[in-house]
Formats: sequence, C-alpha cells, structure tokens
Amino acid sequence: MGLPARRRRPRPDAAPLTSAAGPALLGHSAVALRDRVRAGELTCVAVAEAVLAAIGEDGLRAWVAIDPGGLLARAVALDRLGGSERAGLPMFGVPVAIKDNFDTVDYPTAYGSPVYAGHRPKSDAGAVSRLRQAGALIAGKTKLSEFAWMFATDTLNPLDRERTPGGSSSGSAAAVAAGMVPLATGSQTAGSINRPASYCGVIGYKPTFGTFPRDGVKLLAHSLDTVGLFARSVADLRLAAGVLAPGAPALEAPPRPEHAAPRLALMRTPHWTRVEPAARAAIEAVAGAAARAGAQVEEIEPPAGFAELVAAQTTIQWVEAAENLAPELAAAPERLSDELRTALEDGAAMPRERYADAKRAVAEHGPAMAAVLARFDGVLTPSASGVPPVGLYFTGDPLFCRVETAIGAPSVSVPLAWTPERLPAGLQVIGAPSSDARTLACAEWLLDRLGGGPSQP
Repeated sequence: MGLPARRRRPRPDAAPLTSAAGPALLGHSAVALRDRVRAGELTCVAVAEAVLAAIGEDGLRAWVAIDPGGLLARAVALDRLGGSERAGLPMFGVPVAIKDNFDTVDYPTAYGSPVYAGHRPKSDAGAVSRLRQAGALIAGKTKLSEFAWMFATDTLNPLDRERTPGGSSSGSAAAVAAGMVPLATGSQTAGSINRPASYCGVIGYKPTFGTFPRDGVKLLAHSLDTVGLFARSVADLRLAAGVLAPGAPALEAPPRPEHAAPRLALMRTPHWTRVEPAARAAIEAVAGAAARAGAQVEEIEPPAGFAELVAAQTTIQWVEAAENLAPELAAAPERLSDELRTALEDGAAMPRERYADAKRAVAEHGPAMAAVLARFDGVLTPSASGVPPVGLYFTGDPLFCRVETAIGAPSVSVPLAWTPERLPAGLQVIGAPSSDARTLACAEWLLDRLGGGPSQP
C-alpha cells in the first residue's frame, strides 16, 4: 500500500480514529460494538467497511497483510446468521487484529522475516481459531519485529510519528491506539506487550504464563513466550479473555466487593534511577492520585533476588531463542538481519551451565517475588524507562518487564502516567501468578477512578 501525505501529529488526548463509513463505529468498545451488531442496529459489513476505511492507506504502517474481499465475505456470512446463532457468539462482529507470529489460514504468516515471505499456514493458531469460532472478524495481520525479537519495524507511533511504538508487537499496539480495531493479539517474551502498549497509550494485558493458547504461535523462548491482548478498556480484555481461556481459574472473579478500593503497592525496583525524571514524577503522581481516590497505597522494596531474576530472564531468552531459531539460522543466515544473526550466535555460544543457573534462579527467587505480589491487589511499577524514544530503530528497553515475564505473572499496562509534554511515561500493574482477575480488577479501578485511557491522559 502506498503512504498518504504526512499528517499533522495527533495529540495524545485525541479521540480514536473513526471511519467515514457510517457512524463512528470504531469509537465503540468491543463489547458495545458486539451488542449493537447482535441487536441488528449495525451490520457486520458496516463494521468491516469501517475497519477498512480506518486503515485506509495504512499511514502508520501497522499492517503486513489485509484482505478486504475476505474480510467483507466473512462479514456477509455473519450477517446471515439468525438471532439465536448470534447470541451464541460472544464476539459476534468484533474486529480483531492478529500479530503476524500467529498462524492464519486466510492470511500469509511471515513471522516478521523474509525467510517466511508468502508462507501460508495450513491451520489457524489456537487463539485465532477460538476468536473465529466466537464470531470475531479477523481484520488482518499486524507487523512485528523480526521473529518477535527486539529489532524495529517501520511502524509509526500514533501519538507521535517521530517516536517508536515499541516492539515486538508494534503493529498491534499502533492499530488499537489509532482506533482501527478495538482489540489485537500480541505476545511477550520480555516486554513485547507491556512496552508497546505503554508507548502507544493503550491497555496491554500479559496474562499468567500459559493462560491463553499458544499453539500455532512461532516460538522465540518457550519458557517465556506468553500470548496476550491490546485493548482500550478492561471490559474488552475480559470479553476476549473469556473466549481465549474459557473457565480458566486465573480469570475467575476475585473475592472482593465490586468497585471496592484496591490495596496497592508502589515498587520502584532497583532500576528506578534508569527511569527518566519526568516519567518517575508521573508514576509517583498516579500512586498519589490513587491514594486520594481511596486506595491503600504502600511503598515497598523488591525482594532479594530481584536482580537475579532480571539476569535470568535475559539468559533464558537468548539461549532459547538460539535453540528455537537454529533451523532458520542454519538454512538462511543471509535472510536474517545482522543484529538477529549475531544475537542468535551469541545465545548459542552461552554455556549450558549459565542457562541451568538462570533456570535455578527463577525457581529459587520466583516464589519470593510472587509472595510479595500476592499481598496486594496490584503492584505499580514502570513498564518502560520513560517516554517512547525518538526514532524507529530502538524499540525501548524491556528491563522493567523482565521479572514478571520470568516468573509468569500477569501484568496490565495502564495509560495513566503522562509527562507534562503529554507523552506516555509507562506504568503497569503486576499481580501474583494466577491472580489475573484480581489484577485486571485493580487496573480497571485505576482507569475508572483516575480518568484513564488514551483519550483522557
């Protein structure tokens, strides 16, 4: 697709982009959109047309594969369903973008690499299959960093096109932030959901490790890779989570009164001085505002072993990535970027004893970290070292997301911390493993009470 003339940079407080095709359909939440389509107030075709109009010439370069004809045909088929059939589809007519490391039968899946250019999987990834079966409109495939590693795509950040949208789930975060779709899938090995969500001013949810299916998702590091979601409301996350993990214990309702003020902690981490001063102030301001809104807020220190967990995650990622991508490195090294090829070679050269030590460190120090998290409804920590960096080459440092990924804990990026320049500072809510419902409820309380979301920083 060609690129349109350069647009004026949108303000962070601008409303999500909407389509000229009919009502402002894509300003609705996924839940509201589903309800209107089910009720016959809107058609799935109108929704599909709104998605295509919102994508337009793809000026953000968020998409790698779009099939207008296929999308409209799917919408027509859904519109033919009767009322009882619609009622049985929890995501009837909801458009969802799919990160391009998820296999899809109707779109090529290249995993962000020329090695797989034109690759057509024979079956959908498990998550994609569940979304389809629930009545979702698969809107297309979004760009990601090469094999979901850390090196940048050319996707632009809707909040500031001179800045990175983060990675590796760059296209998914940008598409949701720009209002092209209300939901998108992502995956995280270090910080590939939480960081781009923060940089683009949307909600990013990395569930407890193993909550959502990852069959048919190209593995980078099998001990870490976690399927997650991007959205603009927690209610939309819950809708999709109920489809992706029906009946999962981690998503059962938390044992607390609805809308009760949460017990929060602010954990600056040992790397607090690496957070930009304006971002530090913005995060502390959110903690203060939460306390004034009625939350119990306690400042805590990370437990012993925090630094060891950071180092362990890094080692595990590099060694397992080298193992999982060894066939590609052997078969087509010239088709890998120099940066990725070097990283894989370095990972393969790491002594196995170092990898074993990293796994032991997670087993040794993970329970203490989980015990600290379990004392609270949510723990506030940075999700990035500050605002999205200028330029597209560097996708940001995943340092602040490594520990929760290493121990498989849920985390939710919340667009609440903004600098005076109205750039997102990067804030996340972390919970103990298998406390996803509690963590999501905490994030929702913060967003409701503090006026959060990309449209109201």
